[in-house]
Amino acid sequence: MIKEDGKGIKVSIIMSLYNVEMYMRTAIESVLNQSIKEIELICINDGSTDYSLQTAEEYANQDSRIEIISYEGSKGQAYARNRGIDAAKGKYIGFVDGDDWIEEDMFEKLYEEAERRETDISFCAAIIYDEFTQKCDFSNKYYNLSLIPPKFDNRVFTSEEAKELLTGSINVALWNKIYRRDFMNKNKIRFPEYFIYEDMPFFYEAWFKAERISLIRDFGYYYRINRTGSTMSKTQNKVLDRVEMVALTYEMFKKEPYFKEIKTQVTSWIIDDLFHRYTLVEARYKKEFFFLMKKLFKNIDLEGIDIEKLSKCYCYKEYQNCIEMKYEEFQSSLTDTYVNAKKRENELKSENKKTSYKWQCFYEGIIKKIKEENEREIHLQEEMMREEYEERLRGQTERKGEN
Repeated sequence: MIKEDGKGIKVSIIMSLYNVEMYMRTAIESVLNQSIKEIELICINDGSTDYSLQTAEEYANQDSRIEIISYEGSKGQAYARNRGIDAAKGKYIGFVDGDDWIEEDMFEKLYEEAERRETDISFCAAIIYDEFTQKCDFSNKYYNLSLIPPKFDNRVFTSEEAKELLTGSINVALWNKIYRRDFMNKNKIRFPEYFIYEDMPFFYEAWFKAERISLIRDFGYYYRINRTGSTMSKTQNKVLDRVEMVALTYEMFKKEPYFKEIKTQVTSWIIDDLFHRYTLVEARYKKEFFFLMKKLFKNIDLEGIDIEKLSKCYCYKEYQNCIEMKYEEFQSSLTDTYVNAKKRENELKSENKKTSYKWQCFYEGIIKKIKEENEREIHLQEEMMREEYEERLRGQTERKGEN
């Protein structure tokens, strides 16, 4: 039984909401229908301009386990999640995004695992749900935990024991994990506010400070991708935050006693990650991203690094060019690479028309999906406006009848 002061709450579940009214009912209901009932759901309305707040209030009126924190003007997910952590009263803390959903026994399984092994962090596998194709993908190795060897099953381990997995094998998502609340508060673990990509430094800070970690391989979380209006689809110049978040994470790595053992591995990961992000940045932000990336690359200490092994990383040549070249020269070198890649792509399309047709159908499907999504959103808004109008009309009629 949950008491007035919150005692008895096993898991506090934090859900940041920003203009997710089309998806949040699924998210909220998947939390409220959890097989473990001693939970609280903390919904933080991050200045939504749609009906996210009203929808959350509708559920809160029906279920006393919901607490709502709301403020005007979006301050970002990191700020919202930190307010949720501050307000949490449960023994453990979990996160569910407002456009995702979870299996009905996810938090019960994680809670039982954490209690049995007395862990600071316990985590499970996740499923990717593609909004365009409307299909679930259980095969992604990063999320289904298949990159983690069986030797970590049914036991407690530390970050040092799993050091070879720290750059690419263990996903840094926060939502397929639960964290012991007193562990987080004792170590003052919070998200860096007003940035995107804040999951990464949050994960590594918690991971490095945790003394007891465990996993279960059950699938528990459904992670929705390719939805219109998502945070990652409207980042604008916030993509530049990636460099700062990587730099912050790099400083965390450097403080670990075993850093020298994984220094080459970490440097390879930084090079490949940032250059990959650079190729995705809009043209108007590339130059600024380039200089931020260059500054970080120059600050990497190469002492003790296995250069032969580092040179085998995917983007090592681009890393060298970034340090040695001016922006225009660097961009030109990439252009040559892309021209050659495009030429080869066209050759492959000529060799296999079926492949070309397949991609054409794929992109046509994406365009159709976006159009349908926009039409559904417009229809939803129209329905809400009509219902509000009819409600006001009924109210006016009733007042006239009373007079």
